[in-house]
Amino acid sequence: MTEQATPSIKIPVCTQEQYAIDAGHTLKTVRAQVNRGYLPTIKIGRYRMINLMLLSRMCLEADSAKQK
Repeated sequence: MTEQATPSIKIPVCTQEQYAIDAGHTLKTVRAQVNRGYLPTIKIGRYRMINLMLLSRMCLEADSAKQK
Protein backbone atom coordinates (compact mmCIF):
# COMPACT_ATOMS: atom_id res chain seq x y z
CA MET A 1 0.00 0.00 0.00
CA THR A 2 1.13 3.51 -0.68
CA GLU A 3 0.79 6.15 1.96
CA GLN A 4 -1.20 9.22 0.86
CA ALA A 5 0.14 12.53 2.19
CA THR A 6 -2.48 14.84 3.62
CA PRO A 7 -1.75 18.53 3.17
CA SER A 8 -2.15 20.76 6.20
CA ILE A 9 -4.23 23.73 5.07
CA LYS A 10 -5.97 26.14 7.42
CA ILE A 11 -8.46 27.43 4.84
CA PRO A 12 -9.17 26.09 1.34
CA VAL A 13 -8.63 29.42 -0.47
CA CYS A 14 -6.51 32.56 -0.14
CA THR A 15 -6.12 35.87 -1.91
CA GLN A 16 -3.59 36.28 -4.67
CA GLU A 17 -1.77 38.80 -2.48
CA GLN A 18 -1.50 36.39 0.45
CA TYR A 19 -0.43 33.54 -1.84
CA ALA A 20 2.34 35.74 -3.27
CA ILE A 21 3.61 36.47 0.25
CA ASP A 22 3.40 32.83 1.37
CA ALA A 23 5.02 31.47 -1.81
CA GLY A 24 7.73 34.13 -1.92
CA HIS A 25 6.68 35.43 -5.34
CA THR A 26 5.76 38.89 -6.50
CA LEU A 27 2.10 39.71 -6.96
CA LYS A 28 2.82 40.29 -10.65
CA THR A 29 4.17 36.73 -10.96
CA VAL A 30 1.16 35.20 -9.20
CA ARG A 31 -1.28 37.17 -11.36
CA ALA A 32 0.54 36.01 -14.50
CA GLN A 33 0.32 32.38 -13.30
CA VAL A 34 -3.42 32.84 -12.67
CA ASN A 35 -3.96 34.40 -16.09
CA ARG A 36 -2.12 31.53 -17.79
CA GLY A 37 -4.11 28.94 -15.84
CA TYR A 38 -1.13 27.57 -13.89
CA LEU A 39 -2.80 28.24 -10.53
CA PRO A 40 -6.35 27.03 -9.87
CA THR A 41 -8.75 29.75 -8.82
CA ILE A 42 -12.31 30.18 -7.71
CA LYS A 43 -14.35 33.35 -7.87
CA ILE A 44 -15.95 34.32 -4.57
CA GLY A 45 -18.02 37.45 -4.93
CA ARG A 46 -15.88 39.87 -6.86
CA TYR A 47 -12.58 38.31 -5.79
CA ARG A 48 -10.60 35.65 -7.65
CA MET A 49 -9.06 33.45 -4.94
CA ILE A 50 -6.35 30.80 -5.19
CA ASN A 51 -7.91 27.35 -4.63
CA LEU A 52 -5.37 25.79 -2.25
CA MET A 53 -7.18 22.48 -1.94
CA LEU A 54 -7.15 21.90 -5.69
CA LEU A 55 -3.54 23.09 -5.92
CA SER A 56 -2.53 20.59 -3.21
CA ARG A 57 -4.36 17.78 -5.01
CA MET A 58 -2.67 18.70 -8.29
CA CYS A 59 0.75 18.63 -6.62
CA LEU A 60 0.10 15.27 -4.96
CA GLU A 61 -1.10 13.75 -8.25
CA ALA A 62 1.91 15.12 -10.12
CA ASP A 63 4.23 13.71 -7.45
CA SER A 64 2.61 10.26 -7.55
CA ALA A 65 2.72 10.22 -11.37
CA LYS A 66 6.39 11.19 -11.24
CA GLN A 67 7.19 8.27 -8.91
CA LYS A 68 5.72 5.68 -11.31
